[in-house]
Amino acid sequence: MKSIIEQASSIIKAIEKAWNQADNPKEFSIKIFEKEEKNFFGLTTKPAKIGIFYTDKPIIHEKSVPKPRLEIKEPRPNIKESAPKQAPTLEKSQQDRLEQVRTEQPHPTQQKPIARPSAPSQNNRSENTPAEKPQRVAAAWNDTMVNSTQTWLKKTLALMGMTAITFTTEIAGKNLKLTFNQPLLSESAHEQQLFRSFAHLIMSSLRNQYKQEIKDLKVILIRPK
Repeated sequence: MKSIIEQASSIIKAIEKAWNQADNPKEFSIKIFEKEEKNFFGLTTKPAKIGIFYTDKPIIHEKSVPKPRLEIKEPRPNIKESAPKQAPTLEKSQQDRLEQVRTEQPHPTQQKPIARPSAPSQNNRSENTPAEKPQRVAAAWNDTMVNSTQTWLKKTLALMGMTAITFTTEIAGKNLKLTFNQPLLSESAHEQQLFRSFAHLIMSSLRNQYKQEIKDLKVILIRPK
């Protein structure tokens, strides 16, 4: 188990900072040591201090690949080429006879090339057989992803000391709406920033678990009216 302690102008900023430094762990817990303090003008006089606890990621050992053996080739001895032997000289009468035989031999007739049927071009094949494109399955919320989102949000609210706050879930197309029973913070601007951070952390946690299945899906956190 490892831990990282961070400080920032708000609790959620400190959580994001520590979570990124921990290399986005899949399972972690948060402990709040100190809350931020602000003056009359809304400026932070004392930063928030939190701690994040997580486990190391499993190390995958790569299989050792045997190195290729080097083959040592022995040098071959140089073989001296023997000088070509000189052909024996023919007598004049024999040379005249060879010239006569060459002139009497008929010239070979030229053969006409045989026309072969041309093979069908590759373009015609591609036109006759249309390429099939793989169909992409549309992403949708399921019970497993909704339960994972609810569990993550309940643990985070408990770590922040907000166990009295509850919420309801509703699937509207590709959006998962989470409506709270009461405001989390008194100032709406700070609460909107907290909601954006919650949605980012929830989608990052789901993306690590389900990869491509959550593409185009969104999480919307709603403050009660």
